[in-house]
Amino acid sequence: MKYSHIKAGFHQIAKKYYVCLLISVLMFAGCKTTNTPQVLYKKEYSRYVNDVAILYYPESPQMDVDIRSDEMFVSRLVAGPNPIAQLFMRLAQNSANQEDIAALNEVIFDLNMGEVLCERLNTKFQLCSYFHVVPQESIVRNKTVWNLLEKRDKDSLDYEKIGIELGVDTILEVDIISYGLKDPGIFSDPYAFIQLGVKMATTQGTVIWRDVVEVKKALGMDAQEFLDFVYTVPEYLQGHLLKVTDAVSESCVEKLGFDTHNTYLLEEDYIKRTKYKINIAEKLNELNVLRHENLISSTDYDKTKLDLIDKAKGIKDAGPGEETKLSAIAIQIQK
Repeated sequence: MKYSHIKAGFHQIAKKYYVCLLISVLMFAGCKTTNTPQVLYKKEYSRYVNDVAILYYPESPQMDVDIRSDEMFVSRLVAGPNPIAQLFMRLAQNSANQEDIAALNEVIFDLNMGEVLCERLNTKFQLCSYFHVVPQESIVRNKTVWNLLEKRDKDSLDYEKIGIELGVDTILEVDIISYGLKDPGIFSDPYAFIQLGVKMATTQGTVIWRDVVEVKKALGMDAQEFLDFVYTVPEYLQGHLLKVTDAVSESCVEKLGFDTHNTYLLEEDYIKRTKYKINIAEKLNELNVLRHENLISSTDYDKTKLDLIDKAKGIKDAGPGEETKLSAIAIQIQK
């Protein structure tokens, strides 16, 4: 075999390898991998947990968008097995995705996913658990804690300092790894998703729960119809992201072993059709602020919280002459 033929063959192999490498890079570009060692939450850890602060990292990733799979399906079929043509198809899809990312992130520029997530978690823990959680407003107002939020690798002294500042024994940190919209292809429906890294540690720095929690929720329409609707009604996109955030917060509470059947009380439709029409999330937060500011005791908070939940469920009040100080607090909170 002539040297020129060997050289040409080598160049052809190298060219194919380069194309395959480029395609691989494009396929995995922007993907954030996780290498989080899992620590399962055990019932015996409960003796360490009473007062909890829920923290998030102020800097969240931008929303990821990849919903052009259906649109590019026919083009990829026409391109056939040709690696060069497939590369150009992949480049075109990647370019379209980048345009979607830029445009849709602008639509939700005022939505702080970390803040929303912590508020949802706070409400779910108040409604479903025995935890006494710090109101999120108190965390944001505390300058010492705020300065520590951005520190991802906190040491035992950091946890101790947060514990002293907020009066807690346990800290739950949530890290939004990724979130956004995806369309797996022509045989699957597009969905909104969110992936969290969660870590719960005592103020001595002992990790008692660490996991990666992910939730997906179908959009209920094809990708192109969804895009057209988003640009017409921008709040529609935020609505889907709020739904998936709400779902992942509930999943976190369930992973800690708490029953979440009472979360139906938070639904707007349920609130509208009930007798008392109690916005339980708002009222529980008001009650929690009173507890955290020492205007009522933790015991009064616990009993009044149960009274509020019973009222939200439509359970009748105590009979004449049986109303207590706790019922009075609940009635005042409802006004």
